[in-house]
Amino acid sequence: MNNDWIDNIQSLIGYTFNDCKYLCAAFTHSSYVNEHPAVGNERIEFLGDCVLNFLVGERLFLLDRTTNEGGLSTKRSTIVSSAPLARIVDELGLIQYLRVGAGVDKSNFEEKARSDIFEALLGAVYLDGGMNACRVVLEKIYYNNVVPERDYISELKNYSEEHGIALFYYDIYKQDDMFVAEMDARGKRFCGKGRSKRDAKKKLAEIVYKALTESNS
Repeated sequence: MNNDWIDNIQSLIGYTFNDCKYLCAAFTHSSYVNEHPAVGNERIEFLGDCVLNFLVGERLFLLDRTTNEGGLSTKRSTIVSSAPLARIVDELGLIQYLRVGAGVDKSNFEEKARSDIFEALLGAVYLDGGMNACRVVLEKIYYNNVVPERDYISELKNYSEEHGIALFYYDIYKQDDMFVAEMDARGKRFCGKGRSKRDAKKKLAEIVYKALTESNS
């Protein structure tokens, strides 16, 4: 790894490593390890996940003094889910720095795989600088960019039950590099696409929910 590679990542996240071996490990995919003598990011990603859950929980506990334990858990699970983490990785362009094995196409990484990069990075910061360093990085690149993902699947389910609307799901299938989910509702067929079956189902739920609620507005 060259200095430009390291400097670019440090500039993006606003943190300078004391020991760059942690940074290198965070950006080393298991497929790369299979072909080269290197340390992969799976263990460090596990650590980053633990750190993220703690620090987000700590922040919610200190800032939200009225919500009960169940409510705090729900808020935290939304904030630390794959969607916002993957979105930050995409916006910062971090995936371009990930070392992968020959033949691995990073552009096809699903949401969870992209979110793992963020967690591995946070794990690296923790090993290098501790909790306070992680707090600083989260303030710079995370909290201001986290928008809780709307749960259209649950909203559609509740709305359809309240209004007696029958929903008929078809089997999800693969089309080119995308998964396709389809549904019949009120005599119309709707379609949603995504990189994974889960993404396709979420997109479908969003499309159907908006169509049904707008028609009743």
